[in-house]
Amino acid sequence: MQIEVSKNTESLSKKPKMITVTVNERPVTFSEHKATGLEIKQTAIKQSVAIQEDFVLFEVKGNSSLKQIGDCETVTLHEGQQFRATAPDDNS
Repeated sequence: MQIEVSKNTESLSKKPKMITVTVNERPVTFSEHKATGLEIKQTAIKQSVAIQEDFVLFEVKGNSSLKQIGDCETVTLHEGQQFRATAPDDNS
């Protein structure tokens, strides 16, 4: 019986692992392992990254290549993952 109690106590005491990524070279911390492009930008804004929701979000890949992330696209987050957010082009 004590084994069951300690197993339940263990699962209750586990805190969700925080994941830190960077957006425009600034650390942004998430408690969830998945987020949409819009959620990444909103979380970055709440954590004082100087971007706006209408910015275009990119994931920085290996050879400094960029992969655009749409607002509704879900991304699995990994520790140390890098993102870049840029202002939309002004076509006026």
